[in-house]
Amino acid sequence: MAVKYRYDYARAVVELFGMMPSPQQQEIIESVQGVGSRTTVTSGHGTGKSSLTAMLLLIYMILYPDARVVIVANKIAQVKTGVFKYVKTYWANAIKRHGWLQNYFVLSDTMFYERSRKGIWEVLCKGYRLGNEEALAGEHAAHLLLILDEASGISDKAIGVMTGALTELDNRMLMLSQPTRPSGYFYDSHHTLAKNPDNPNGIWTSIVLNSEESPFVTTQFIKQKLLEYGGRDSLEYMVKVLGQFPREIAGYLLGRDECDRAARRRVLLEKGWGWVATADVGNGRDKSVLNIQKVSGHREKRRVVSFKILEMPGTMDPLAFGDFIFNECTPDKYPNITIAVDADGFGSDTCAQLVRRGANPVRIRWGKPMFAQKDKDRFVNQRAYANIMARDAIKSGRMRIDASPKTAEQASKIPYMMNEEGRLVMMRKEHMRQKLNIKSPDRWDTYCFTFIVDYVPADEDVGGEMEAFREEALSSMDVVDLDL
Repeated sequence: MAVKYRYDYARAVVELFGMMPSPQQQEIIESVQGVGSRTTVTSGHGTGKSSLTAMLLLIYMILYPDARVVIVANKIAQVKTGVFKYVKTYWANAIKRHGWLQNYFVLSDTMFYERSRKGIWEVLCKGYRLGNEEALAGEHAAHLLLILDEASGISDKAIGVMTGALTELDNRMLMLSQPTRPSGYFYDSHHTLAKNPDNPNGIWTSIVLNSEESPFVTTQFIKQKLLEYGGRDSLEYMVKVLGQFPREIAGYLLGRDECDRAARRRVLLEKGWGWVATADVGNGRDKSVLNIQKVSGHREKRRVVSFKILEMPGTMDPLAFGDFIFNECTPDKYPNITIAVDADGFGSDTCAQLVRRGANPVRIRWGKPMFAQKDKDRFVNQRAYANIMARDAIKSGRMRIDASPKTAEQASKIPYMMNEEGRLVMMRKEHMRQKLNIKSPDRWDTYCFTFIVDYVPADEDVGGEMEAFREEALSSMDVVDLDL
């Protein structure tokens, strides 16, 4: 078996596991099978990275005596559940064809090893933690394969520790990752350290896996990501689909011309639209803003039309602002209106005042994480989600903002970036003020709030039963207030 497959991994994939590698996977396989190879891969979604990792580690383990495979990752649990899911499938296929392999190798939920050489001839998963890079040292073997998952987020020091162990002839290294930052060792492995006609002495074989070219990705999936990420030129699409390094790690959400067009455009709402009033409460330095809007749809289909925006001096008392919101947002003017208030800091007093007056405001705390796992994987918190949704609505023509140049000025100066985990994050407001001299974007924030608030259609009849329930709930709160 070693003679047959050791220098033909592609044949091993087909004949051992019954799998046909994609042209993209084939390119990686041919690179990794070289003795002492160094392979670095940027990849978008759905290119088969986990399945490929599983195939390679099984081949390497089976074909080389006392082989050692070490997988290093930030989220080791995810690697174990992801990669080892494929390992189980491919191992089952291999022992159907060559049952005698079971006499030599053992597969558990998170381990694969040779029966008589456990601890030496095995697959090992190691977790990476910033500041604890030395824990990755000490891996030496004549046949060693290091696999770095999501390598873009692993520090240069950690990679330096691991490459320091590659001292023997057949020590190989494979790095795979979405290219989340244009700096560091992983970035250099695709540029200054990569082998190419201009750099024949390069160390690394650089490979880019574009999701658009993957046979495992459907056209519908690409269309969905174009919609989610805000177009082919967006930072996320470049990194997570095209597999390309971003030109810069940070930027601004929108250009001024896009914001000016959004103030002039006509946006048609869907049937069943509703009223939403969003409020940002000032803290003495920043102004208090009430924004009344018409909205329809949800998430990527939400449409927003500014109806009235009212700006108060920052010195306005939060309780007085609560009274102002209550008096302005009456049901006779705006049927079934939903009131949402930034409840952090002074906003909590405004919410409490609205409750005392008989309203039921939505409390926005957008520093908290998103609820759905797919959103947690993409956004650091609700603030990042709301800003990106608002940006995409403007870019796709689904939002009309007010005509004030102050709103366009604020919307065109919102810094954001992608962190090393590939998640979007907004620059903290204190950093905006200190580093870039950008004031708090109070007016723009009220538009962003709209994307994390639900609404009730303006023409929907709430009904007498619901009204009675609301009155009973509010009266019970009055009793509590009196007791206090």
